[in-house]
Amino acid sequence: MEEKTYPVPVDPEDIMRCVRWMDEDMLDAITPRLLSPHPNTYTYSKRLAEKLVEDYGKCMPVAIVRPSIVTPIWKEPVAGWVDNLNGPVGLLVGAGKGVIRSMYCKGEYHAEVVPVDMAINAMIASAWKTANNKEKIVQVYNLSQSEVKPVTWKEVLDMGRMHINEYPFEGVVWYPDGNMRSTRLAHNICVIFLHFLPAYLIDFLMLIFRQKRFMVRIQRKIQDGLEVLQYFTTREWKFINKNFLSLHNSLSLADQRRFYMDYSYIDNEEYLKTIILGARQFCMKEDLSSLPRARKHMRRYSNDFY
Repeated sequence: MEEKTYPVPVDPEDIMRCVRWMDEDMLDAITPRLLSPHPNTYTYSKRLAEKLVEDYGKCMPVAIVRPSIVTPIWKEPVAGWVDNLNGPVGLLVGAGKGVIRSMYCKGEYHAEVVPVDMAINAMIASAWKTANNKEKIVQVYNLSQSEVKPVTWKEVLDMGRMHINEYPFEGVVWYPDGNMRSTRLAHNICVIFLHFLPAYLIDFLMLIFRQKRFMVRIQRKIQDGLEVLQYFTTREWKFINKNFLSLHNSLSLADQRRFYMDYSYIDNEEYLKTIILGARQFCMKEDLSSLPRARKHMRRYSNDFY
């Protein structure tokens, strides 16, 4: 994907007018045709928004900042901070808890992610650059590591396994030893036997003991989330990021330190550890003081598993 805007098949203004007068049933009926080839309304609406920004760029200074998959804070203000389980963080927590055993993913493909603090820094820097740009051109910035510090999904998985065992979550239901499947058929078979059958078994036991059933519901939500993420993990993405690199280089040395966005300084292993600890504390509300107990629990699972 180049750092430029791409034409859209429909006028965003027309879509907004349709949404105003159409009812839910009509919108549901036309949505699949409107979205194609986009996987969901999220990516589709972003494309429409870019067109609107480009149009308004004729009369005001604007820029388009395209982050890749956004991940938790790298450094500031709180390392590892994250407030939701969307995207890779949800996958990490699900795998760490042992409820995600299979992921449809091409391990050799590159993981294009950007820490949220770097994305914000790039947005601030792009605003400064745009304000000082005399040419009325809508500049586009692809925030991706691309050729700077490439990492594959398999490398992410291997690092994640190591750190999950070192910093385990509480309440693990199965030893976290899931894996990637490069074909959808193999993945779907694993989902049936490793995701849903155990979930139904647990819910059946909960029913016997007159407890609230929850595992099947959780697994269905997990599958919905995985479907969104798998669109990106089963395709190789090539982002041209020359404008982004140029943006960083245009800053003074002091501003480069203050508004850091250089991937080369990120230690991937340390950052993944930061993400795990952040997800543990801020999403799962698991205090770090519980780590010794969680490690003991994990060792017991490991002995039983192997």
